[in-house]
Order: sequence, then structure tokens, then C-alpha cells
Amino acid sequence: MHSRINQPAQDHFSTFKGINAHIPGNGDSGRDRRSAGNMRIYMDVCCLCRPFDNQLIPRIRYESEAVIAILNRCSLDWELIWSSAITYEIAKIVDHDRKHNVSTFAAKTTTNILVDLAIKNRATVFMNQRVKALDALHIACAERSGATVLVTTDDVLKNIMSHHSDTISIRIVNPAVWYEEVTGNESEDTA
Repeated sequence: MHSRINQPAQDHFSTFKGINAHIPGNGDSGRDRRSAGNMRIYMDVCCLCRPFDNQLIPRIRYESEAVIAILNRCSLDWELIWSSAITYEIAKIVDHDRKHNVSTFAAKTTTNILVDLAIKNRATVFMNQRVKALDALHIACAERSGATVLVTTDDVLKNIMSHHSDTISIRIVNPAVWYEEVTGNESEDTA
């Protein structure tokens, strides 16, 4: 395992050939187009899949409602960020209906981040902190995009990165907790 860590970044990601193929949108290189009050949201694939998980489990239902609410806001005044890493991971979903449903969220995006060598190198930093390769790419893509947050339902990823928060430029948050925090603040602002 230690020899893998010392390999060049491109070797870590050799299985992701074609990761930039078939991405939706404009192929934005990550320029920051943030305006006042605009949230830039990067959701990883486990988060995008949450509305299609078993809704009989209370936590899943609660997170699903938050994901849907966030996606709805992305149709109004927030921006959903997409990346070739997201497209690649969705393409690997076996269930055709789930893959199709999750893919439709791409229509809500205006910014798409292409994985390049700089993103792969940045992802390697996270992999050295025991983050899985695709999760590391998501963090690096979210940073490149200037996202406000990376939203995930992956507790392991959140926990690992909470110990390394000084090494990242974005917050990694649970959808339900973060949405409640943000909408609670909006309610306070209008009161």
C-alpha cells in the first residue's frame, strides 16, 4: 500500500480513462462566478443517489428531503456544480433506472469541472489522508469550482476530512444538517 502512495498522481487514476468524456454542460474550467447570496453546491454521487434509496429508513428519508430541497434551490438561486468525476461515477451505476434518474440532475448545472492533472495531483493529497480515489477527486473538483460546500451522505468521508479541515478550502457537510443550518439562517435574516 505504501508504494501506491509514492507513485505519481496519474498512476492512481489510470482506471479513470475517459473520465472527461460525455460530461454535461459547458466544460467550465472552474472560474468563480459567485454573486452575492449565491450558494455554489457540489454534491457527490452518494448524495445525488439519496432520493432513490430506501425511504423507510428515517435518516435516509430526512437526507432525501434535504437533497431534493437543495436541488430545488439550485433551480432558483443556488448553483449546482457538476464534474467529469460525477459523470464517471454515475456511469458505473448498475441499476438503469437509478442511473437515468441521477443523470437528470445534470440539467440543473451550469458549471462542469473537467478532471485534469492538477485535480489528480490535489486528489492524491486527500488519498494520502486515507480518502478513496473517487471521493478525493470530488473534493478536488469541488475546490477547483469554488464551491461553497461539498454535500455528502458519506459519514466516513466527512469524518476523515474533519481531521484535515485545515488542508481543504471548502466545507464537507451532510445535506440535512447543512440545509437546516442555511435555511435557519435565512429565516433569521428575514426576521
